[in-house]
Amino acid sequence: MTKSISLLSKKIGDGFPCYIIGEIGNSFQTFEEAKRLIDSAKEIGMDAIKFQTWDAETVTTKSNYFDFEVTGHISQYEQHKKLQISSELQHQIMDYANNKNMLIFSAPSHIQDLKLMDELEIPIYKIGSDLACHIPLLKKVAKLGKPIILSTGMCTLEEVRSSVNSILDSGNDQLAILHCISNYPCTPEETNLNIISTMKNEFNLPVGLSDHNLGHTIALGAAAMGANIIEKHFRDQSNTPSPDDPHALFKNEFLNLVQSIRLIEKAKGNGIKKPTSSEQQWMNTNRVSVVSLKDIKKDEIITKDSIDIRRPGNGIQPIYFDSLLGKKSKTDIKKETPLTWDMIE
Repeated sequence: MTKSISLLSKKIGDGFPCYIIGEIGNSFQTFEEAKRLIDSAKEIGMDAIKFQTWDAETVTTKSNYFDFEVTGHISQYEQHKKLQISSELQHQIMDYANNKNMLIFSAPSHIQDLKLMDELEIPIYKIGSDLACHIPLLKKVAKLGKPIILSTGMCTLEEVRSSVNSILDSGNDQLAILHCISNYPCTPEETNLNIISTMKNEFNLPVGLSDHNLGHTIALGAAAMGANIIEKHFRDQSNTPSPDDPHALFKNEFLNLVQSIRLIEKAKGNGIKKPTSSEQQWMNTNRVSVVSLKDIKKDEIITKDSIDIRRPGNGIQPIYFDSLLGKKSKTDIKKETPLTWDMIE
């Protein structure tokens, strides 16, 4: 059982409901687009939504490029410049979500972003995989005393250990970790969900999945395997196209994800193996016990030819079959009667 943490009013960890986050970082460019996402997230029943705080001037050098098979050589600077949202819009969406009682938080892309995030009164700090090894940033965020969710895409376990220790050593133990594959979209073959349990055992902290697979099947698998958090990209069909669209879910798809995770949680149970209350009513009729194959007279010796194991299950249990052989009947027993111990000497 891993240590639990508090993300504001909700406990996160083993034994608590999976915490579901909708990532809307690149899925809006206007206030109206953001409002649609926030309204939908509230209606769906997400626990929180997350966006991204960045300034293209500090995210990357101007000589850094994406190389994609389909779209080719793309300037990271130009793409970030195109997608970044103003501080004014960030204030608007924070106010709107708060008024809707919808938890919203953000992730920095540079240490300078922390100033704006402080002004926004961000309640939870998400550290993206690109900054997972940025130890100076991690230490500074840790000292803010807010809960931290650390994504670990592109990291080795040793690098995660270093990052986790830098946060914990700074006096902040309200930390959750996300397993992540930083490929957009990633494939099931590279997802390696077993890393979730590896990191739980290693760090004794809540561990979840930041999922970039297509659809929501892998996220459901992670929840079933014990992920404490699921983060998944969320989009609106009417919003401005985004690079995250291929692996983002529409409203109905995300609703299905949330509802399915909640069903899985009900199905996981407490791990104690015993008949359920609904099974109790079937135990007499649908289990087997020792029954007479023929009429057995009083004082007759019980043999393999006179008894068998069949339904119903309200007689002597099959484990005692061999011990009945050679014993005498204390009374007349009619054919197809479940045997009970008061019938046997």
